[in-house]
Amino acid sequence: MSHPAPPSTRPRQTGQRRHRRDDASAHQRPGQPSKGAQRTRPDAASTVPANRDDAAALLARLPLSPERCKFVLALILQARNWSHQNKPKGVSHKTMAERRRFCFWLFDFLRRQPPGYRLDPRSFSGRHVALVTTHWLAEAMAGRLSPATLQTYFSFLKTFTTWIDKPQLLQPIERYFPDPWLHRRSQATTQDKSWRAQGVQVEPLIDQVAAYDAHAGVALRLMHNFSLRFKECVMFRPHLDVLTWEQAARITGRAIPLDVVAAHQGAALHPQLLVHRGTKGGRPRLFPADSPQRLAVIEQARQLARTEGASISDPSLSLVQAMRRLRYCMERFGITRADLGVVPHGLRHQGAADDYEAMTGEAPPVAGGQPVDRETDADARQRIAQRLGHNRPGISSAYLGRSANSPHSGPLILPSSADER
Repeated sequence: MSHPAPPSTRPRQTGQRRHRRDDASAHQRPGQPSKGAQRTRPDAASTVPANRDDAAALLARLPLSPERCKFVLALILQARNWSHQNKPKGVSHKTMAERRRFCFWLFDFLRRQPPGYRLDPRSFSGRHVALVTTHWLAEAMAGRLSPATLQTYFSFLKTFTTWIDKPQLLQPIERYFPDPWLHRRSQATTQDKSWRAQGVQVEPLIDQVAAYDAHAGVALRLMHNFSLRFKECVMFRPHLDVLTWEQAARITGRAIPLDVVAAHQGAALHPQLLVHRGTKGGRPRLFPADSPQRLAVIEQARQLARTEGASISDPSLSLVQAMRRLRYCMERFGITRADLGVVPHGLRHQGAADDYEAMTGEAPPVAGGQPVDRETDADARQRIAQRLGHNRPGISSAYLGRSANSPHSGPLILPSSADER
């Protein structure tokens, strides 16, 4: 219990000083700080504001301060790290965390280089770019830096230069790395990453997980049957996010195609999973529940989520706790690269492969399937890319392997921006 401060033992002189202070405050203009108030100078601030607008305002007032590099960098990140590099939207927490680690590494690296660059992040210039890219070139030529990692780092560096209002500071990546094989990454996978390819039987293992934790078991079944991502599974609400075809058509603004209706010959059209919680880039998508197995998974999810607005995760856990719990269950049953050699994302690969075989009659190229005609292959890849939550049909090559009809002899190139992956 707090106690009031003891009264001062110093005798009060008179009430004159108090009256004088009261008179001064009486003539003070509204909003004007009193003469005795302490003003915080921008160069004396030590706490990064929680609000990004306040951080940006403090940054604008703060003079160049090489000795306060980390504080200035923290202000820049607080003000700008939330946004996409070149689109008017935000980015994921994962991208924000990776950018933050990169930026602090960047200035630690410069500080370790002779003569020991100690600079305000806003003073970052071309000679610093040359130091960093020369280091990356040496690492890439030594095989210690992969093309994918190099492109990600270069993208982060380009994003940082836009934050400090120097968007023209970086030249195209080819100017720093003349050999294209150092920075070009292949989109088409050459390795089957499904559980099946690693000799792991999906259903028996999921049954074991479900016996230990029903929430984790249903999450894995959703990954396998509907190609959901980790976070999408945890946030899925089976009573609200399963739509009839008519509801899905209204949401997408499209009428039911006549050929689809004719194909079903009056039978009930498949329910649609509306995946819109926790999606990458906030992009919603529909996934048809077009098999008895998929309908059974939806029913299991509904039995687990007791109330209409409930997700499949444990209602006593927050989102962060539920994701940690799911990761713990994966580790407990060896669903890691170090143990069984598989990860939950491999179920998306296996689901994509199963869908490709159902659509074309052949296993995907990465699994040793025979070539199919160009039109059938292209249609299957387009539909699978949409089911996986990607806008670009070419991303299906990362799951299925290169199409036999592809005209490319070299590797396909992903966008250099990490925000577009």
